[in-house]
Amino acid sequence: MATVTKSIGTSSRDYSTISAWEADLNDGSIYSNGDTAVGEMYADSTFTGATTTIDGGSAIGGSAGHDLALVKLTVHADSRHDGTAESGALLKPTSGSGHDQGIIRINVDNVTIEWLDISLDSLDSANTNKAIVLTGTNDDCILRNMLIHDKGGNPGSNGPFMIHAIGAGAASDTITIQNNIVYNVVETNNDHASAINTNTWAGDAYIYNNTVYNIESAGSSKLAIGIRFGNPSGSDSFVKNNLVAKLVSDKSDGERAYEHGASNAGSGNVTEDYNLSDDTCHSSYTAAGSNSLTGKTLAQIAFVSTTGGSEDLHIESGSHCIDEGVDLGTTNGVEIDINGRNRDSQGDTWDIGAHELVADDDTTGAAFIMFVD
Repeated sequence: MATVTKSIGTSSRDYSTISAWEADLNDGSIYSNGDTAVGEMYADSTFTGATTTIDGGSAIGGSAGHDLALVKLTVHADSRHDGTAESGALLKPTSGSGHDQGIIRINVDNVTIEWLDISLDSLDSANTNKAIVLTGTNDDCILRNMLIHDKGGNPGSNGPFMIHAIGAGAASDTITIQNNIVYNVVETNNDHASAINTNTWAGDAYIYNNTVYNIESAGSSKLAIGIRFGNPSGSDSFVKNNLVAKLVSDKSDGERAYEHGASNAGSGNVTEDYNLSDDTCHSSYTAAGSNSLTGKTLAQIAFVSTTGGSEDLHIESGSHCIDEGVDLGTTNGVEIDINGRNRDSQGDTWDIGAHELVADDDTTGAAFIMFVD
């Protein structure tokens, strides 16, 4: 079947907004049963739309059973971020999405979202508390190579959770979250805060090579969580090569880098190894596995910059993350780091986190790797 690519931007593109592209996914004059629909964003100007729900592509031309094989929201190679904020195609809403709705809400299977820079920096006083919400069965949904950052303030009941699977899924369903950088998620008024939460997911969750930094809750009973996963019995969570640093909580055991299920009492199956947690994490919720690293300082992690407003969460020479990961193969493009470097074809020994540092690495160049699905 065909791959149909449509441009999204403001310089003579097919669509000017993500929502307008999504609204046509069931249009039988554009797509046919089994097609792949690609929305390719350009950094012509900042995207400011509040919420896009991706649920089209399952009734092409109004016919039940006429489905798209894949819906992909991506960024053109020339418009991709370089691993730092506001360096590529930027989704920075100027109005709230509504509580628990998310800036992007996925309610269908077979969706890939990649290379976006999602900033919630303009919504500190708004009720928006989530960036990406997986709300349906979401089988074979992939979130990769994104920057998600800068949600502060008090969004109301339920604090900020940047990537949140709220749909249960089925035991046979799979979601993948990999090579993302999530940072500066700061609740200010008595609630939890989390970067990645797949706690309710009943199927397989692959959480690989993500970098999480500066997650802060507020209140004596509230948690600051890097990655939460694996609560339902029979679920399978695979958590490897992730880096979680700088957790802040008023609760005595509230700094939880990796948490298996609600209050760490999940009953799902978990494969957890080759991760890193820093010295702000509570000792009961550190990176598990014989090959994981715990108690590392920010100096040992060696981010390029943690200066507020100019964060650069690439790692530098001397980082304890270097060569401490495990080779995860090439499934779903897991080998492509936040800069677009192909760890597999370059023969790299994998680092922990979203960035693969090499001797001649240039963290300022835009990524040009193209995924092939």
